[in-house]
Amino acid sequence: MQALLQPRAELLRFSESRCSPSTTCSTTSASVCCPPTRRLSHGHSQHRLSAAKHVVRAAAAAPAKVDIDSWVQDSRRSREQWLEESALGALKTAVEAFERPAFPCALIAGDVVILNLLHRLDYLESGRVPIIFIDTFHLFPETHALMHRLEEKYNFKASVFQAAGFTNVAEFKKAHGSDLFIRDIEEYDRICKVEPFQRSLQDLDVDVMINGRRRDHGFERAHLEVFEGGSPVKANPLAWWEFKDCMDYLKRHGLERHPLHDQGYPSIGDVQSTVPVPVEKWYEYAGERSGRFQGLQNPDGSVKTECGIHVADDVKG
Repeated sequence: MQALLQPRAELLRFSESRCSPSTTCSTTSASVCCPPTRRLSHGHSQHRLSAAKHVVRAAAAAPAKVDIDSWVQDSRRSREQWLEESALGALKTAVEAFERPAFPCALIAGDVVILNLLHRLDYLESGRVPIIFIDTFHLFPETHALMHRLEEKYNFKASVFQAAGFTNVAEFKKAHGSDLFIRDIEEYDRICKVEPFQRSLQDLDVDVMINGRRRDHGFERAHLEVFEGGSPVKANPLAWWEFKDCMDYLKRHGLERHPLHDQGYPSIGDVQSTVPVPVEKWYEYAGERSGRFQGLQNPDGSVKTECGIHVADDVKG
């Protein structure tokens, strides 16, 4: 911009000199106000001045050359910084404003991000935020292994909750068969997910539940706010994040992600209802969860997109 303004300033100084187009320079004054190269007839001088002003106006109107790629990178970095700071702020608010926070963690990408954020705030090793882990008896072995590694890395121990009355999958299948999720998905969710989840909140007397839900998960969560009322209150520190933001965070900070991501799974739930998704679909709206609840329907015939844990306003029942 300074380079564009300089010619204009030079023209103004020249045009305001004592040698104006309407007067005739004396021999002495011409040597002072007009450089030798400008000692022209006044008609020629006017023509040159008009042409020069036209060039300056055109130069000023022309857009400055910018590095769009640099702008995009700067914008991305600013967004990442804002998302990270806002998530840390939401977590601090939740922990400082309430007495008994807890984080139900399923180890999807966003949950691994939150674990790291809690670690950075010293809420894990100190035990300030207990970690809840719902073992549905149908999780991938890789999920259990990842939880053990993260417990060691961050020096915490998750509180594990399972279906009431059972200690392993064999006992569960003996009582309910191996196809309960097909015969009655609502009952399966109630026994394996919803009841253990609600029991965990009651046992720990949780007054604020931290979780990894985000607006880009799908239309059911499209208007999600960072904090929601209810019992307990819900804190959604990643509400404004997108799936790519989560994956980029893990890469940027050199963090371990769920190993099944490398096998084509953007989101990981139960073995029998989670399938890989083409990578080009991962970052579309609701793409992360598009491989979940495959082949399952709600009682009204609609496609199943939620297990029931986060549906009720009062998750403590």
